[in-house]
Amino acid sequence: MLPRRFDSLRLRPVLPAEVSARQSPGSLAVVRACRLGAGPASRPVLQPWAPPRIEWPFGVLHVADAEWARQACLLLDGTWALADAPGALARWRVRGAALAAGVAWWRPLAPQDAWDAGVAPSASALQGFVPRRATLIVIEQGTVDEAGAQALAALEQRAFGGPRAVRVLLAGGPVPPFARPVAP
Repeated sequence: MLPRRFDSLRLRPVLPAEVSARQSPGSLAVVRACRLGAGPASRPVLQPWAPPRIEWPFGVLHVADAEWARQACLLLDGTWALADAPGALARWRVRGAALAAGVAWWRPLAPQDAWDAGVAPSASALQGFVPRRATLIVIEQGTVDEAGAQALAALEQRAFGGPRAVRVLLAGGPVPPFARPVAP
């Protein structure tokens, strides 16, 4: 089974130049909130068809500062692990470990496992999105309209049968009643 590719039609990866620092207390709080209940996301060795065990498959979070959200994307998606790798072989090892973790259904989600993380233009743009691994979706200055709420509801339904946890992070703007606020 070959893993699907990053959905660049619906998500834009965050570039290191978009952040002023690698991390902050706010971004670390976002990462903790994303990982909360995301595991173990494993299945029995002899039952790869069984649904994964995920405590909290889908969650909508809110953070006041979009910079924290972008930093969290880079912390979760392995960007800094690749940047810190001492050479091409080490970068290939980081990428290989991410691919191996994606197909090892029996293995629990580990803190160093790469997530898919990116910025969506709006909640409604997520219509039809299918995650391939644990995923953080950032919507900056996002107010959720009716079409966006429907897209999030459909994403939530799919997440309960999906292979890994999905987190939608609304960055900036008012806190919607269905979002869990994250603060450092």
